[in-house]
Amino acid sequence: MINSDYELAMSLKKSLEKYGFKVYYFANVFAAIQDIEKTRGINYEMILCDIKTCDTEYLLFAKQIRELSHTVKIFLLSSCEIEDIVIRNAMMAGVNEIIRKPISAENLNIVLQDHIDGIKNPLDSALKL
Repeated sequence: MINSDYELAMSLKKSLEKYGFKVYYFANVFAAIQDIEKTRGINYEMILCDIKTCDTEYLLFAKQIRELSHTVKIFLLSSCEIEDIVIRNAMMAGVNEIIRKPISAENLNIVLQDHIDGIKNPLDSALKL
């Protein structure tokens, strides 16, 4: 999980761990990339990255992650309204889904579990929320 707000990240981490997820925390995308490159032995299944739409570092991040792994699921979390072009750019960079905040830990678990279970259409997840 990547989030610059430590307290919010720890709260979300704790909630996701209650659902059985093993969560690693990084304060920014650069720290995450360094760790992922350094610890290639750890097989990350998914990455949650909290973004602000004015930042574009997440596009570079997604592309770099895709170079390291074609199977890891990449999720962007944002509380901002996201334009269609941003969504298209994110998907082209390898992002699996953009999740609108606020979202409860329970609903986030549903979305993440659906991806683990192989449901590829984000609308399938949304219909359960």
